Amino acid sequence: HDSHRYCVRIFAVQRPSSAAVHQVTTNMLPPATLDAKIIKSLYDSVYIFAVIAFVLVEGLLIVAAFKFRRKSDTETPVQIHGNNAAELTWTVIPALVVAGVFGMAVEAGGNLTGRGSAANPVAVVHAMGDKVAQARVEDAAKVDLVIQVIGHQWFWDWTYKGDLEVIGNSNNNQPLIIPAGKRIRLELTGADVIHAWWVPQFGPMIYVNPGERSYIFIDNVAPGDYAGQCNVYCGLRHALMQNYVKALPEAEFDAWLQTTYTAQNPGGEPKPGVAEEGKKIFIGESSNTRPCWTCHKVAGTKAQGAVAPRDMTQYANYPTIAQVDGLDNTAENLRKWLKDPQSLKKGTAMPNLNLKPQEIEHLIAYLQTLK
Repeated sequence: HDSHRYCVRIFAVQRPSSAAVHQVTTNMLPPATLDAKIIKSLYDSVYIFAVIAFVLVEGLLIVAAFKFRRKSDTETPVQIHGNNAAELTWTVIPALVVAGVFGMAVEAGGNLTGRGSAANPVAVVHAMGDKVAQARVEDAAKVDLVIQVIGHQWFWDWTYKGDLEVIGNSNNNQPLIIPAGKRIRLELTGADVIHAWWVPQFGPMIYVNPGERSYIFIDNVAPGDYAGQCNVYCGLRHALMQNYVKALPEAEFDAWLQTTYTAQNPGGEPKPGVAEEGKKIFIGESSNTRPCWTCHKVAGTKAQGAVAPRDMTQYANYPTIAQVDGLDNTAENLRKWLKDPQSLKKGTAMPNLNLKPQEIEHLIAYLQTLK
């Protein structure tokens, strides 16, 4: 059953090996960033309060049970209704404890990376077009690398912003590659429904909403592998929304970035599409793999998605693209569709995958063979 398979996948993400199981059970996912350490410090303080309260309350219950138990069947307990001292005590002390915990939570929230200060408040979540809030975020916490992350049903894609712009996605459990020891800002938004980005060792869970931009700040993590999961149910294949992150030493990251950029940006003009390469891209077997197969179905291939309304097995025979009247099924219209589906059909579930020109040509060549 699909739901059983997804449950198993979630379990595998959290416990991928016996070594990882040992680490989780002994260290409870030790914090890897400044934000995570701030949250852990708050958690530890609240936990201490809770233990003290538990011991006091349970201790007083035990004392009362023995000290004030009835000595005889006719004994009447002393009535303390109206005892102002007692009532003030059990009202004021819990109120002070709650106020103290609230104050610590506010302080911790204000100290999280990138949240700014009283002099420079930051709108952590804001509308995509809010340039003022975006500027506040950029000014509040300077970073070494910005990565744009978009949540889709059911994968993440990311674009590295900078001198070398590289794209990638989480299909086939591909990790988000980041440089260790650097300050990184993830700029997140959703393409379809509400998602949530959460890697426990990095700190807070952040909602990823369509039409809004939210942020995760990653501070100076050590090299290693980190795992998380979308924390909001986003549809049938929610379990595929895994957040794998791999932190590489700076030199290794720079080499990976350069190699990936070169592979994604070959010199010269894009060459005519090659159907075989387009098929690899479509079913997720190319180095530049795309998530087409998660939503579309082509008989006899790995692509068995049930999201798209039409079976793609005989796509080349369809008169229109995406069932849009007037959008004839031609190479030129398909090129426009793959470049920006939303501009041709508002509200379509087909996301803008930020395809490279060469990828578009390869996909066109492949789709035109489906007869």
